[in-house]
Amino acid sequence: MIILGFVLAVGWRWHFKTMATRADFIEMTTRMDALRKQQIMPGNTVVMAAPGQQKQEKPSMLMADARPLRFDFTASVVPDHSVIESLPIVNAGSIITEANQIIKKYTSTPNWKDRLMYVHDPDRVKILMQDFYEVQHAVDPVMGALMDQARYRINNTEIVLMTYRSGRLEGKLEVALRKNEDGRLVLDWESYTGYSEKPFVELMKTKSSKPVLIRALVKLDDYYKFEFENSKEYISLKINAADSKEAIHAYCKRDSTLGNWIKEDLGDDPSSSLVKGYTLWVAYPPNAKSNDCLNLVQVAAGRWLIVPPKE
Repeated sequence: MIILGFVLAVGWRWHFKTMATRADFIEMTTRMDALRKQQIMPGNTVVMAAPGQQKQEKPSMLMADARPLRFDFTASVVPDHSVIESLPIVNAGSIITEANQIIKKYTSTPNWKDRLMYVHDPDRVKILMQDFYEVQHAVDPVMGALMDQARYRINNTEIVLMTYRSGRLEGKLEVALRKNEDGRLVLDWESYTGYSEKPFVELMKTKSSKPVLIRALVKLDDYYKFEFENSKEYISLKINAADSKEAIHAYCKRDSTLGNWIKEDLGDDPSSSLVKGYTLWVAYPPNAKSNDCLNLVQVAAGRWLIVPPKE
């Protein structure tokens, strides 16, 4: 009887441990699915399906309008409307194979200088890569299991989008590939890494009043402090870094062109706000009272990928 009791006790303990582990896994999966469902196309985006294809319901932080990478005070504070055409994935095996090969070659190449042959616009991006790896001492995002693959045409630019599991806030890593001038498929490095001119730690340390370009995950928030304590006057955004825990808060006038665009794109309630990847220009007010509260100056793109305008 003692032996039987011991066996039953061990068995029941194993059973409940297994059930608890399974419940934790189901809860984690549910949370990830909920986050992924948040990533929908913005209200200012028109999605067109190719003949015989359904409209894409899956989100993407990478689909975006083109805007200058140098700050322009005369530019519109919000991006233009974009038209994204979904292309068929059926019978596109060769380009998907090419995309997989490029990603494999890129990730298996240890030195960033040797990776230049696998990235889009290497002459321009070389300076950004040097800053990212040698000055910011940043690293590439961790790439998990393949989740999805898709093709799009944004304006006149064809994009192959490979989506992997990731530890990022939204639970995924999107790798966009596009063709170089010689027709080869290459990786869009800036959107892949979520490149920003300054890492958040440096941005908060220097409190630059000059606009700084950042790529970040954005949602509405209810944090109002210091110069931006008036919630009736300002909209508050929580800005999370792409691959770190740092976060800042950016503000714009609630009734401005920028404020109205934000409300249309993210909603008007922080508790139900969408989480999206934006390319932003931000700047601290003169004599800023806080290192984590600053002005949202422009939205350069409603996503992380920037392509040429349609001709």
